[in-house]
Amino acid sequence: ITIDGDPDEVWEALTDPELLAEWLGEDGQALVEEAEPSERLVLWLYEDDDPGSRVELRLVAVPDGTRVTVTEAPVGPFALAGA
Repeated sequence: ITIDGDPDEVWEALTDPELLAEWLGEDGQALVEEAEPSERLVLWLYEDDDPGSRVELRLVAVPDGTRVTVTEAPVGPFALAGA
């Protein structure tokens, strides 16, 4: 998706603890694997009863704002189902 705003603004929104809690929901948790400010964020998202998934967000400046690419890879039994 393309978001109206520069990569620094988008990064701030993605890493704001209050906003992060909103999109994770009540039971969601996240662990940060890698963080390259304003460029790339890799998270492990999970809930207590779910093995979760690895989510990579890449931010690239474009004329209309910032293009955010999200790549999600399941872990545990769900990962094996796609093999």
